[in-house]
Formats: sequence, structure tokens, C-alpha cells
Amino acid sequence: MERAALSALLPVVVLSATLVALFGIVLPLLLLGPVLASRSRPQPQQLLFAVVLLIPTVVIGSVFLSWWAVAWLGRYDVPAPNLVGIALVGAAVVGLMAPLRLPGGSGPFWLKPLLGLASGVLVPMSIIWSIRAGLHEVAAAGIGVLVLVVLVVAFRIVAKPLAQRRQVKQVRTAVRRFQGQLVDVTDESWSLVGARGDADRIVLTYNGAVDGKQIGAVVMLKRDMDWVPKAAENEAAVFELARGLSGQPTEAVLAQKQLGTPATLTLRIPGTTILSIRETVPDSLSWVEFVGKLELTDADDLIERRYPSATQS
Repeated sequence: MERAALSALLPVVVLSATLVALFGIVLPLLLLGPVLASRSRPQPQQLLFAVVLLIPTVVIGSVFLSWWAVAWLGRYDVPAPNLVGIALVGAAVVGLMAPLRLPGGSGPFWLKPLLGLASGVLVPMSIIWSIRAGLHEVAAAGIGVLVLVVLVVAFRIVAKPLAQRRQVKQVRTAVRRFQGQLVDVTDESWSLVGARGDADRIVLTYNGAVDGKQIGAVVMLKRDMDWVPKAAENEAAVFELARGLSGQPTEAVLAQKQLGTPATLTLRIPGTTILSIRETVPDSLSWVEFVGKLELTDADDLIERRYPSATQS
């Protein structure tokens, strides 16, 4: 019995690896590669178009791969080849699509294909072993579902520290690379959730709460010697901010492309650095209050405040 069950392991592994390679690597690269490779930020329409193409392609491909799996497994004297073949494809697709996105960011890129491969191998093999042990097909299918749930939960548990470690590394690298004046939000209820940039420009993403509602702010710092506050008709207005980072009144530009969209406040930090703050939800920030939460800092102090343990590594 064990030898017969193990004889099915080779086609199960090959089928799962093929499915993961097609749906987890090749297809996303074909659909999303050109979008993500462009230097500009992907437009929502581009991402929506890619998703619209992805869904029917996965459905049609799953039907074909299920037929292939059933035909191949049938030649290996696998019990209930129809159930096992369909379960293999379904489990692998669920593993590839299962959300592992976490508050600390996404885990390593290889985590989703690994979950898809593990699901595509362990779920059908658990069904085979259960049937060989004398269980009914329905009970074996239930065990397969249980194995899939355990795998997804286990990968989410593993993904959390990996995602947090990746986030810390990205923030630390971006902050230390930037050559301009840094700022940080002093309010402890606001958390730094991401940082990216280079020596001349950095974008810090914060999440916080105002009146019990979770909102966000994107803070961009840019080295620019030539910037001056300038109004743009119907888009941006210059006004005097009652309290700048120095505690003194300062000129700022409030820009909003159209009503109901997030606005951006831009002002100069004494020196060469320009500070832009963009709200993620329209009309959610009190600009004077938020600017009052900011203080000038350097890379080491920012990292020490946000990730105390990271400064020791």
C-alpha cells in the first residue's frame, strides 16, 4: 500500500511544480511584468486590466491541468483519480492566491509559490493516503481541506516575522541612503509602515488614527535648491502656515487636483530639503496639527525610535 501511494508522488510533484511555475511565476510576469517594470507608478486601470486577464486565464488553465492530472494519475493506479486530480489543481491555486499580506508588509516573493507547491503536493497525497487507509472519498476530501487550511495558517504565521524583518530592512536602507534632512512623526499613535527612495528623495508612509478612524499620510522629502512656493490656478494655492517645523510661520503650498481627492501640502525645511505631505483620504488631515507632530531628526534617531532592536544588528 505504501509503495503504491509513493508511486503517485512523482506525478503529483511534477503536476504541482508545473502549475506553480505557470500560474505563480510565468503568468504574473507576462501580465504584470511590463506594468511593474515601468518607472512610473502603475495606474489603477493597468492593474485592473491585468487582473481581468488573470482570472479567466487561471480558470481555463485550471480546467486543462485538471484534465491532464486526472489522465496521468489514472495511469498510476491512484484511487479516485478524478478527486485527487481536481484536488491537486484546486489546492495549488488556492495556495498561490491565498492572501499572505500582513500589516508589516508582504513576505518574501518566494513564499507564495512555495505555499502553492506545498498545497499541490500535500493535499492530494493526504487524500491518497486516507483512501488507501480505508476512508470514504468524502472523508478523505475533508482531510485534504483540513491539510490545506493548516498549510495556509502555518504560512501566515511564518510570513509575519519575515515580512516585519523585510520591512525593517527596507526602511533602514532607505533612511540611511537619503542625504537630505529627515523628519519623523512624534505622535506614538502614528506608525511608520514603509520607506523607499534614494540619496535625493525618500517617501515615508505613516498610518495613524484621528477621531477613532484609521487614516494615513505619505511624507516625501526631496533635496531641491530651487523650489519656491508657487500657486497654480485651480490646483494649488500659497498660504502662510501658522507654525512650520521651526515653530515660526512659513509659506506653504496646498495642492488638490480636484475636489474630493487627497490634497498635498508642500513647504521648505530650512536648508535644501522640500517636505511634501499627502493625505491618503480626502479632507482627513488637519495640516497645522499634523505638521506640529513632525520633528527634525537624523537616520540613527529615526531608526532607534521606530525599530530599537534594529540598531543593534
